[in-house]
Amino acid sequence: MKSVFVPFLSLVAVLVLTVAATKTPMALTCEQTKSLVTPCLDFVTDKTNAPSSPCCQGLKKLIVSTPTKEEKLAACKCLKEAASHTPNFDDGRANNLPKLCNINVDYPISKDFDCNK
Repeated sequence: MKSVFVPFLSLVAVLVLTVAATKTPMALTCEQTKSLVTPCLDFVTDKTNAPSSPCCQGLKKLIVSTPTKEEKLAACKCLKEAASHTPNFDDGRANNLPKLCNINVDYPISKDFDCNK
C-alpha cells in the first residue's frame, strides 16, 4: 500500500503545481493600482511640467494588468476615489497623460468620469 501512496502523492503535487502555475494572475488590488500611478502625482498636481518615466511605465503596466471590463471598472473606481482626495488634482493634466506617455486610451481620464460607461 505504501508503494502506491508515494507515487500518488507525487502525482497530486505535480498537478497542484501545474494548476497553480497556469492560473491567471489575480486582479490588481486598489493599493497596487494606486501604487502604479503614484509617480504621476507630481504631474497631475502641477508640481512638474512633464510626467516622469516611472509615471508612464506605471500607466502602461496598469493598462496591461487590467484587460477585462471588471478589472478596468475596479481600477477606475479606485483611482477616481483616490483623485477625489488629492489636493490640486488637475483633470486637464490627468487627461493629457496618455498622450504624453504615448499610450492609447479611448476614454477620458478625469475624477468626474463615470466608471460604469
